[in-house]
Amino acid sequence: MTYRYEITLLSQSRTERTLLTTIADAAELCGLETDIIEEFLHSGLVRGFKDSNDDIYFDQAGISRLRHIAYLRETEQTNLRTIRYIISLLDSLEAKEAEVRELRERLR
Repeated sequence: MTYRYEITLLSQSRTERTLLTTIADAAELCGLETDIIEEFLHSGLVRGFKDSNDDIYFDQAGISRLRHIAYLRETEQTNLRTIRYIISLLDSLEAKEAEVRELRERLR
């Protein structure tokens, strides 16, 4: 299976893996089906991690994003195109906030 987003390969470290959630657990936590989550991966809405067995994992940021997407889909009845737009706006906002923080640090 080919993903559109950049997937990070995990090292063999068990410590690194314990901080991650499997795709099945992520689906249960977020109230989504695994095939829907894979669709989000393909469309670049969420970033995942893959181990040498091709198992997919998510960090806390990924789980948070999946929950946000699930909320938009279910509560707000938002379609995938609109979700992509909202996520891109949120990503842009985060980048600008990080830039402002960096500039403030330089001024100190």
